[in-house]
Amino acid sequence: MSAKSKVVDINRKKKELITFTEEELETLRRTVAGDASSDEFKMFIYLAKNYGLDPFNKEIFFWKKDGKPTIMTSRDGYLKIDDRHPQYDGLVSDVVRENDKFRRKETGINHQYGTNRGQIVGSYALVYRKDRSYPVYIFAPFNEYQADSKVWKQYPSAMILKVAESMALKRAFSVSGLVSREEMAVQQQSDYNFDEIPFSQVQGKKNKGKTQKDETLKNDQVTSLTERERTIKEIVGSDPKLKEDLYNYLRHVKREKGIDRSKKISINSLSKDQFEQLKSILNT
Repeated sequence: MSAKSKVVDINRKKKELITFTEEELETLRRTVAGDASSDEFKMFIYLAKNYGLDPFNKEIFFWKKDGKPTIMTSRDGYLKIDDRHPQYDGLVSDVVRENDKFRRKETGINHQYGTNRGQIVGSYALVYRKDRSYPVYIFAPFNEYQADSKVWKQYPSAMILKVAESMALKRAFSVSGLVSREEMAVQQQSDYNFDEIPFSQVQGKKNKGKTQKDETLKNDQVTSLTERERTIKEIVGSDPKLKEDLYNYLRHVKREKGIDRSKKISINSLSKDQFEQLKSILNT
């Protein structure tokens, strides 16, 4: 082997921060990247190895809509990538509210606040590198990123902070080939109506004509939801990304059970383990 070939081989090994057995690859093909083509799956595994992200621990995700594949990570995934870089020198971030004193400077942020802070305006993140004089700065306006979902309603500060941190961490070290789940919630718009999901208790109550009052039908549908369906509806809300995650999981279960694609599957027909797995996916 020539000296040049040895260098290339060493660099390749350095990039593969995580490896998979054949059995693990087959598991990933059936589950995490079930909709991926052969080439898309190779790209997914390449990025996982290149950035050292573990799909089994939900550090990297595969998502496909309208035939377009997307490979995602989370804020913690970007942080893991940056933390390995020898030039990474820290992350500073916070949430900005109406009554805060906030001013951006070339070298950082002047941010002061007391107890009566008011409503959330947005969040900022600064990522520092040892080889640069100024940090990478990102500000994420709250009204542009907030989603109508349970997690955003319960933890608005944490969620908007993740948006700014994800974008700054990604930009600081030019992470390519990945997008964050927070970015996808804004970029992807879904035409799905949550009430169209095949809840078994709602089936048979469709409006068959204009003689039936829409409001009565709507009330019938809400009161007829099972405990499982109410739980999922509360988590998902109107968040387009969570809706798509729900549909993707139901499609995955149909493939596992060998159910024809044209047939519907109910949330109530999931096993206890599958239902718990679905809740875990949506909540994370």
